[in-house]
Amino acid sequence: MIKESVMTVHDYEQLFKHNFERLYYHSLDIVHDEDLARDVVSDVYVNVWKLRETIALDTALSYLYTSVRNRSLDQLRHRSRHVPLIVEVIQELEHYNDTDWEEYDARIKALKAELDRQPERVRRVLYLRFYEQKSNREVAEQLGITVDGVKKIVQRSFAQMRVSLGKKMLKFVPLLLFACMN
Repeated sequence: MIKESVMTVHDYEQLFKHNFERLYYHSLDIVHDEDLARDVVSDVYVNVWKLRETIALDTALSYLYTSVRNRSLDQLRHRSRHVPLIVEVIQELEHYNDTDWEEYDARIKALKAELDRQPERVRRVLYLRFYEQKSNREVAEQLGITVDGVKKIVQRSFAQMRVSLGKKMLKFVPLLLFACMN
C-alpha cells in the first residue's frame, strides 16, 4: 500500500523546477564555487529521489535546505586549505535551523547594501582581509598603504556597520562579509 504523501515523479519535478536555483545560491553562499554548488545541489536531488518513499512531501523543502547546507559544509571541510574564517563559518552555520535561514538571508541583504555604500577602497580592504584571508600586512603591501591604515579602515568600517546594522549584527559581520564577497 502506497502512502498519499509519497513523492511522485510530478512532485519531484516541481520540487526541482521551483527550488533548484534557490538551493544553488544557498550552497554558493557557503562554498563560493559555482561548479561545486551545482554539484552539491544535484547530489542532494539525486539522494531525494532515492529516498522519495521516506520523505514526506510537506517536509521535502526543509529536507532539501538542510541537506544542501550540510553537504556544502562537508565540502568546505574537505578542502585542502582550511583557513580560520572558513572554520568559523562552518561552526556558525552548523547551529542554524530552518527558521534561521530567513534571518540569515535578511542579514546578508542588509550587509550587501551597507557594503555597496562603502567607498571602493574600503570594500577592497575588506575583500582582501576577510574573503581572501590576507593578513593586515599583506593587504597593506598589495594596496600600498600602511598596516595601521588597514587596521583603521577595518575598524572604521565595522564601527559604521555596527551603527547602520545594529549591535546584534556585530558578531556576524566577519561571517557575513565572507558570505557576501564574491
